[in-house]
Amino acid sequence: IIKENSKRIQWDWRLLASLICQESRFDPTAKSWTGAFGLMQFMPSTAALFKVSEESPLDKQIEAGTKYIQWLDKQFRQNNISSDDDIIKFILASYNVGIGHVIDAQKLAEKYGYNPNKWEDVSFFLLNKSNPKYYLDPDVKFGYCRGKETCAYVEQIIDRYNHYKNILADN
Repeated sequence: IIKENSKRIQWDWRLLASLICQESRFDPTAKSWTGAFGLMQFMPSTAALFKVSEESPLDKQIEAGTKYIQWLDKQFRQNNISSDDDIIKFILASYNVGIGHVIDAQKLAEKYGYNPNKWEDVSFFLLNKSNPKYYLDPDVKFGYCRGKETCAYVEQIIDRYNHYKNILADN
């Protein structure tokens, strides 16, 4: 199921598997304290948009998750992000904390003279969206977030993906 759906988003299936592992540890009954549920840990509002519920079968949950990833990919490709590695990190961060917080961090990066399309630059501002200097900035629309958790989330998925590449064949 993971391999099939990863083709839709043109991701290595091991990257999608790493995301699912991070989200739910492959437990389809997982539920977070925030109300996220299932393999892909959908928040109720996102689940409604992608027509998936806690009762949805695994293949439908993964299909909905990849449709969401596809939507996020489109948003970032429109913004002239040319590096596939950067796009993946923007997508992962958005999957975790919401695209609004990532866009806020991009606006802050640009405001302070950094490249809003480079993860290395934007992640600094996402990390600091728990600092009032940044989350109270008038250009910030989505306020406070625990960006440290999101940046660690991105790193953990990428690290696990690299481990998967070392031990699992890509076919």
